[in-house]
Amino acid sequence: MPLVHQMSGPDKIFAIGTVEVAPPRGILTVMTTRALIAVALLFSAPVLAQTPDTASMKSQVLAADRALAASAARNGAAVFLGELQPGAAVLFPGQPILKGADGSRTAFLARYGGQSSYSWTPAHAVVSTDGKLACTMGYSRFVNALDSVKSAKSGTYLTCWLKNKKGEWKVAGAQRADSPPKGSPFADSAVLPGAPHSPVASTGSNALAAAQEADSLFAMMGAEAAGPGPAFAKYAAEDGMLVGGDEFPRGPQVIAAAFKDYSPDRVIWWRPSREFGAGTGGLAFTVGNSTSGPRAGKTGPTIANKYFTVWRQEPDGRWLYIFDLGSSRPLN
Repeated sequence: MPLVHQMSGPDKIFAIGTVEVAPPRGILTVMTTRALIAVALLFSAPVLAQTPDTASMKSQVLAADRALAASAARNGAAVFLGELQPGAAVLFPGQPILKGADGSRTAFLARYGGQSSYSWTPAHAVVSTDGKLACTMGYSRFVNALDSVKSAKSGTYLTCWLKNKKGEWKVAGAQRADSPPKGSPFADSAVLPGAPHSPVASTGSNALAAAQEADSLFAMMGAEAAGPGPAFAKYAAEDGMLVGGDEFPRGPQVIAAAFKDYSPDRVIWWRPSREFGAGTGGLAFTVGNSTSGPRAGKTGPTIANKYFTVWRQEPDGRWLYIFDLGSSRPLN
């Protein structure tokens, strides 16, 4: 199965973006309000033609990602922190969602600094229609100095970048899934077969809010009795991918099939955090906490994770995800 909102556990699925959803009381009112907000956001402005999504623009952000990887290899893990925007979302295994360099430094360097080794190679990039936001996906190699047996683990990552006034790409958010049970078969080749395309249109005046509303409705559907599969299929773009683990399910039908064995006794809750994320020009990313556990009246373990989802606006105005990746976090 794919690696979605959760990385491991009895659900045996990938690490996607699940979130904790509020109790069902009053859900019709909440859903109606969110739906109205989403409609207003989606149709408040005309569709914009795409202009900067060129091979050159993608090459720029891929070059920035490669340059940061090379600099971190030479000068140490702290280099990455220097490229973060002040409010950047920093996600990696075993920690809650951390904010910026100041909020993540201690935990980040405890995992990736010292005798540990983390390297990465980008494989694909998508760019917003206005050329201000881009997201890269790639593969990593991680040796954790705290492991009793030092062996390199193959993982995946997502990094979203905002261009500043100087024309420099700075990290607005990043998710590392550095130690999945099985690594991707494409890691050594640094390619991503069937990679999603960049947005070609943009509607509305607040891309991030619209993507967060889509994420909220996605979460509500995912908690229904039918299980998470229908929701993950409905909100996936035709070229959307779950990019954790050794399989990358792609497209609504394949993603739905990945959840076919999900236990009806369990549920995944999630909610996007309004503190993090970025969106512009038909591209956005959201992050949040997710929890999987037994449904009411059932028993079983509760597993805490967090997620990072990249969204693309379709020409018809819908926001659908194109990348989704999760990692573990403390339960409390």
